[in-house]
Amino acid sequence: MSLTEAIASSSLLEVARSYIAKDLSVIPIRADGSKAPALKKGQVEQYRERFATEAELEEWFAPHKAVGIAIVCGKISGNLAVLDFEQDTVWESWIRRATDRGMAAIFETFPLVRTPRGGRHLYYRILEGHACGGKLAMRSKAETLLEIRGQGHYVLAPGCPPACHETHRQYTFEKSGWLCG
Repeated sequence: MSLTEAIASSSLLEVARSYIAKDLSVIPIRADGSKAPALKKGQVEQYRERFATEAELEEWFAPHKAVGIAIVCGKISGNLAVLDFEQDTVWESWIRRATDRGMAAIFETFPLVRTPRGGRHLYYRILEGHACGGKLAMRSKAETLLEIRGQGHYVLAPGCPPACHETHRQYTFEKSGWLCG
């Protein structure tokens, strides 16, 4: 089953299997708007080093469980890094600058996710090494505009039910890029 078909089926187990088939480690997320893992304290770290087993996936994403899904960034997921644009205006400004410099074509094959608040997640893999993650741009101490999610981080992903985000909206693919190719 393709990732698009899995998301359309609303089966988180199939979504999880589809992400893993693309070499992306996944973890379950609470469906309470907190974006917190639905795992016991200290359990998340092991999924930065290994993929969940089929038995773990079946337990986490059983049909009766109220959970969402997150992708673990970093080495385990093929050196995945995610640029997290907190606002639509920040994304639009960034992609306009990339286009003006002739770089926009580079991003055409990258998965692009619209976040519940209208921002974007741009997924890419680093060929050598890995991104550590952190804030890249801030308007003030209290307002982050752009950050990178890398080793030690995770991002909520398409397939999460609306209850996983405080706005009760979903993460959706604007472009699925190499995830569905």
